[in-house]
Amino acid sequence: MQIGAQVLPGRAEPGADGTLLAIVPIPGTGTSLAIVGYPVENGSSPERAGAADLGDAEVSGLLIDRDRRRVWADGSEIALTYQEFELLTFLWEHPATVFGRADLVAKVWQRDFEATTRTVDVHVSRLRRKLGPRYGRYLVTEYRVGYRFSPEGHASLHAVS
Repeated sequence: MQIGAQVLPGRAEPGADGTLLAIVPIPGTGTSLAIVGYPVENGSSPERAGAADLGDAEVSGLLIDRDRRRVWADGSEIALTYQEFELLTFLWEHPATVFGRADLVAKVWQRDFEATTRTVDVHVSRLRRKLGPRYGRYLVTEYRVGYRFSPEGHASLHAVS
């Protein structure tokens, strides 16, 4: 709950040391709380370079909440099936890495069925349609190889608090 929260205009550029995000008065004390954001580097593994370690992540308007298994694009929730959500989060967790159909079947579906089936293609197609033209293009087809998640400036992935 925010009581009299004041969001400040003119936030500092990304990468700056501490950005003043808001000043929230604390009722009855005559004091205020300053909310400051700091850039945080992800030091996990090279595979996940740029991917967030928290339950929520946002990529320029595309919000993925892994804990509640929900996705929003520009503030509107997108209804995804179980497998579509699994596919999207798997590719998101490995930005710019190309995965073949067989790899995706093994890692996302966790099954060992014929990789020449169109299952992966159909799921990617449905996912692109649901994400819309702006975000659907983040699911990139590598001709004769597979798929990868590649948002513009994927290094700008950051956690949402």
